[in-house]
Amino acid sequence: MAKICFLADAESIHTRKWINYFSNFDNEIYLISMRDTKYKYSKNVKTFVVKPPFQSKLSYFFIVSKIKKLVNEIKPDILHSHYATSYGLFGRLSGYHPFIVSVWGSDVYDFPNSNAINAKLLRYILNGADAVCSTSMDMANETRKYYKNKKDITITPFGVDINKFKESTSVLQKNYITIGVMKNLNKVYGIDYLINAFSDLCKESDKDIRLMIVGDGEERQNLEGLCTELNIENKVTFTGKVDNVKVPEYINMMDIVCIPSLRESFGVAAVEACACGRPVVSTNVGGLTEIVFNDLNGYTVEPKNSKLLKEKLKILIEDEDKIRKFSVNARKLVEDKYNWIHNAETMKKLYDSFLISGGKTDEQTR
Repeated sequence: MAKICFLADAESIHTRKWINYFSNFDNEIYLISMRDTKYKYSKNVKTFVVKPPFQSKLSYFFIVSKIKKLVNEIKPDILHSHYATSYGLFGRLSGYHPFIVSVWGSDVYDFPNSNAINAKLLRYILNGADAVCSTSMDMANETRKYYKNKKDITITPFGVDINKFKESTSVLQKNYITIGVMKNLNKVYGIDYLINAFSDLCKESDKDIRLMIVGDGEERQNLEGLCTELNIENKVTFTGKVDNVKVPEYINMMDIVCIPSLRESFGVAAVEACACGRPVVSTNVGGLTEIVFNDLNGYTVEPKNSKLLKEKLKILIEDEDKIRKFSVNARKLVEDKYNWIHNAETMKKLYDSFLISGGKTDEQTR
């Protein structure tokens, strides 16, 4: 049994998955988070909420000493920060080892590119870690720009529970074809390009097609307005945000999943879609290229290109045998590469490699 301390967002579904996995081994789990959650973790998980005093990243420095004190009182066998430029900063400044950082996306794609100080801070955080983890090769390559440690980055794909994410309804069970997307409705996910592609598809195809947009966000009103402007609102359904436990149910209402993101770190939505036996048409950005393969389980296109999206979607809706073939291939891909249990075992092996050393502070390692 190990004592593991996570510095992570208690409300995040990603945090839940990691903690739930490791709590199953009767480990003693501690979670230090900047916000509380109504989610009920296992009895062997003790949560500490340390809220910043005001809404700014500068406020992080006001709670460093409290987090450092907590970590040193816990004396974990492993300290693991999830998201480099917030919880990773706390872990780095705590001076505690073994210290692991998992990068999540914007912490390495966006944060260091805004200014030189941010880039320097990211280097400071990453190079103070004993190990760095990434969910995709693309994000690992981006991280290597700032991480100069001799040890390579550990790839831990964020797979899915294949017993929960599965095909409960086969594709093409209705007398119409549903193209769907499940994303936060923010500009970075390019939903407007999908809407424009769908509008053109409606004009070019005799097939009865529908569009289902699952999620909510700041762009929802604009996207609904675009549907009205294009006169396709009667063919488009906005469901709003759905609870994570209902995600497989909604994916199974779709025949084809389209992910038109302008940027992605990994692409868990694509993995979830494939696990449910859905072909995927996506952009060729970030980790999506490691999940969606042309003529195997879907197609990839350049971002910001409604015409290409429309063309690939048209190939599928006009060839139902191809939809069925891609459906089978998609499920097999996830079973082979993105079974969550197998992915989590990679992290467990990393933990095991550190457990024999025991926790130490920077002062003790000098």
